[in-house]
Amino acid sequence: MRSIRLIKGDSIRTEDRGGATDGTAEISWAISDKECAVLPCGFGRWHEALCEPKTLTYDEVILVLEGVFGVEASDGTRVEGRPGDVIELCKGATVKYFGTHAKLFFVTN
Repeated sequence: MRSIRLIKGDSIRTEDRGGATDGTAEISWAISDKECAVLPCGFGRWHEALCEPKTLTYDEVILVLEGVFGVEASDGTRVEGRPGDVIELCKGATVKYFGTHAKLFFVTN
């Protein structure tokens, strides 16, 4: 079992998040679940994208690095994070993401 590893920044690839129209909605997996990671994580970039609601099959923690990044739940609860804020999402929640000039780091479990 591996106890430590380094993921080089130049190996991280950005892709469209999917389900978004207009604007920018990208994610970059630093450690993906495809690698059977204990804590899949990565980076995101979001700007004025309209996205379909998504029901989470995992818990997620998001650290806002730049701009404004937010989440709206199907029950109408809405939060907006700014640099340094952390957003916690629970498995089973149905959410829509939104943001303006947002950059973020996320971890799923």
